[in-house]
Amino acid sequence: MNYDYYKTLIGEYINLGRSKERLLGEIGFPEELKLTVDGLTKAVDIIAAAAENSMKELVELSGLSMRAFAGKYMIPYRSMQNWCAEGKEARTPPDYLALLIGYELITELKVEGSDDVDI
Repeated sequence: MNYDYYKTLIGEYINLGRSKERLLGEIGFPEELKLTVDGLTKAVDIIAAAAENSMKELVELSGLSMRAFAGKYMIPYRSMQNWCAEGKEARTPPDYLALLIGYELITELKVEGSDDVDI
């Protein structure tokens, strides 16, 4: 998936009322991605989390701990804590950061019938 198509899917998710089901039903995904069912579900979850600018969800979807996630993307750990906090301590990450990390997570998804992680 190229970045332009990813941005289109983010925009469509927002335009369709932020509904994962509507995104899949009305837009779908290109067949050339050949994602597994789990991969497709995770891709939609990543798109939703990136569109909502939810760093906490992106960390959870990555399968990494917050510290490992921060290290992988060279983000100061305290910033990650602020972005993933709830309540008064919560801060909002820059929109571009959630979009870029979401794209990176999607490119790491496994394709159907392959041990490779490149899509």
